[in-house]
Amino acid sequence: MKNSTMIIFITYVWTKVLLGLVVHPYKSVREVSRHRVLLPVVLSPLYALIGLFLLGRIGSFLFEVSGFKRELISLVLSTGLISILLWQFLLLYLLLSFLLAFRRS
Repeated sequence: MKNSTMIIFITYVWTKVLLGLVVHPYKSVREVSRHRVLLPVVLSPLYALIGLFLLGRIGSFLFEVSGFKRELISLVLSTGLISILLWQFLLLYLLLSFLLAFRRS
């Protein structure tokens, strides 16, 4: 398999599982817990948080914003932070519950 074909395949699988985690997290986490090679996909919201913080730091160095625009940016970033954190906690909770259930049986 060529290197570019492998990258396209990995991107396809990652995107497919990530969309499944967004649309129906219970079913997708159950499948991920059965196929353990896909466990890093469950941490995708954490990767998004790291990217959000990096973009915020880079943006703060590049742009000087004050007034209403600053409040609006703060509202969007804080809403994104809270929603991504809650989504990550939900995925981790589901993953741990499935892993414990598979271990018992």
